[in-house]
Amino acid sequence: MTAAASQLSTPGQSATDDTGTEPGHFLPEGLVHAIASFAVIGGLLLNLFLCFVNTRIMPVSDTHVMLGEMTMLGSAFLLAVDRRPGLYLTLLLFVSYMLMIFALRDALDLKALRDVFIPVGFYFMGKRVARVGLADRLVIVCGVIVLVVALYEYLALESYLDYFNVLGYYIARGTVTLQESFGQTRGLFISGLRPEPRTLLPFLGQHRVSSAFLEPVSAGNFGVILFAWALFRPTMPWRLIVIAMALTGIVLADARFGFFTCVVITGLLPVYRFIPKAVWLVAPFILLAVIAAYGLIVGAEGGANDVSGRLKVTAAILNHLDLQVVLGSKTTDQFTADSGISYTLTNFGLFGFVGLWAAFVLSPMQDAKAWAFRGMMVVYLLLLMLISNSFYSIKTAALMWFLIGTADAVDWTGFAARGLKLQRLRKDGQSDAEAEKSRR
Repeated sequence: MTAAASQLSTPGQSATDDTGTEPGHFLPEGLVHAIASFAVIGGLLLNLFLCFVNTRIMPVSDTHVMLGEMTMLGSAFLLAVDRRPGLYLTLLLFVSYMLMIFALRDALDLKALRDVFIPVGFYFMGKRVARVGLADRLVIVCGVIVLVVALYEYLALESYLDYFNVLGYYIARGTVTLQESFGQTRGLFISGLRPEPRTLLPFLGQHRVSSAFLEPVSAGNFGVILFAWALFRPTMPWRLIVIAMALTGIVLADARFGFFTCVVITGLLPVYRFIPKAVWLVAPFILLAVIAAYGLIVGAEGGANDVSGRLKVTAAILNHLDLQVVLGSKTTDQFTADSGISYTLTNFGLFGFVGLWAAFVLSPMQDAKAWAFRGMMVVYLLLLMLISNSFYSIKTAALMWFLIGTADAVDWTGFAARGLKLQRLRKDGQSDAEAEKSRR
């Protein structure tokens, strides 16, 4: 699949349309594309591959997941290295802060390091490689992979489970216990079957398709990322097909959050560039205060599996965190995976949360037009933080942060001008090679 992402042809796009503004990499261009494709697609398919191994070959554990993620991260950092200090200062500041937090807690948490190494590695890889054509091809290839696996799961479930016993995989990893699965060892993930009727196209049944992600929440999240990139890239080849694949994945997963987020980011598309950075900067902390106050007022202790219920869950978690946990100097055994805000607070502390969010919002970009995609991802993260910590998963984070890095590194004004000039030259009957020679 990495070769497919590197070689997939895109009508109307030549090599010159594929360049960003970053200086050339020390590796050959073809190898750079192959490694980037391996890292992103590998992050997407890692859990599916290990699920197959656990089902058909041998038992796996979280150690295998960790080694796989380290391989993908190593590939990303290999392409991210640069003479400029941005990557190294980011890692130095974050690791130094986390070492201080670990010392205060008297406990080491490697997962917290991994949660931030993933966005840092893939963001700087995207920024260093800075190839719009590669980003487009990865979106298309990943979309096709997800759709094919989703259709296989939906249309031939028993055959799918013969090769990908999702429940058995999560039991082997220790994520799900036999008590939680009611003694079952074969089947879909616990959330793969919704107890209540579907929200999106109820006639499709209660099966929530997880595709390559093995659980439906990430399938919906991934659909939002594909949809946002296609929305951002009006000249992207096969743009409408990508949008259709994204929405199909969201509907098959019955991802209410994903569908709602697509509606919101589309509605806000005309205004992203006009919203001050200060608004984006304080937004999660205003949400944090509002939800905590809501919990105090209504006495929330959790709720139904709907929007208000998930907000009550987040409010309940926040109101049970003591000050030392919020500041990061103390650990907690409280389950926070259903609240991204709470999970981030308990892992990084309030000051870490502020620093990470500020780094994301304030990171520089080559062209202000990149704010459209950044704004969509800000909205996506703000909404997702209310109900889940799944945005830390490499399954969706690898492609998302690679795309953000690519968007930040490209001179979109110059890119559009070059594309228009090449189109005019092609209309005059010149081949791609002749058009490129004329352009130069």
